[in-house]
Amino acid sequence: MKAKYKIGYIDEDVNQVKKYQRRFRKYGFEVIGYDFEDEMSFEDLMKQVYESEIDLLMIDYKLDETNKVTFNGDAVESDFYEKKPLFPHIIFTNKVDDAEPHVEDWSIIYDKDLIFSEEDDDEKGVLRFITTLKKSIERYRNSINKKKATIADLIEKGEREGIDSSEQDSLISLQRELGDLDKTKKKEIPEKLVSFEKLEDLSKTRKEAEAFLQSLMKKNKKQ
Repeated sequence: MKAKYKIGYIDEDVNQVKKYQRRFRKYGFEVIGYDFEDEMSFEDLMKQVYESEIDLLMIDYKLDETNKVTFNGDAVESDFYEKKPLFPHIIFTNKVDDAEPHVEDWSIIYDKDLIFSEEDDDEKGVLRFITTLKKSIERYRNSINKKKATIADLIEKGEREGIDSSEQDSLISLQRELGDLDKTKKKEIPEKLVSFEKLEDLSKTRKEAEAFLQSLMKKNKKQ
């Protein structure tokens, strides 16, 4: 089956990554792992994570068992949630009892041994888990795409006939919301330029951003 979704799996044990690469493949997921080196810093790991193109992140809780790193999955989850708060991510571990005291949201903790038993006899449970992951990914995608579509519509209207102050506020608000959903990306475009794709060719200065919005409103007043 051709992979429809890509999962990033943080586990210091490469054999565990390979194991779940095989198990997820038949459900339409491609699983990628991350490189762990002795005494690797937290920042080095997170740089790999934030630069990877994934649809969902799975995090093993117990990462320090081989002494390659000095932190565990709760630190990863906390940083990821701060940078990408609504992006689909879960703690996927067989150390649930260890994870629960350190993870604020227990609903994101899944016991890998219960979901994928060695006998693989609980297909219903596996399918429920897979469906949960897919729905989480699609819900996030739809939310992002809806915001981007609204932005595109407002920009198109502004370029065609102008926008009023209420629509300007909506444009700015949507830009801010999208920026807050992914704090790993540098804000090269000033907030009031309010664009991701269509306005990338415009100047990146706040003065010209303000002028752009004013021009859209002037068009509206002339109608």
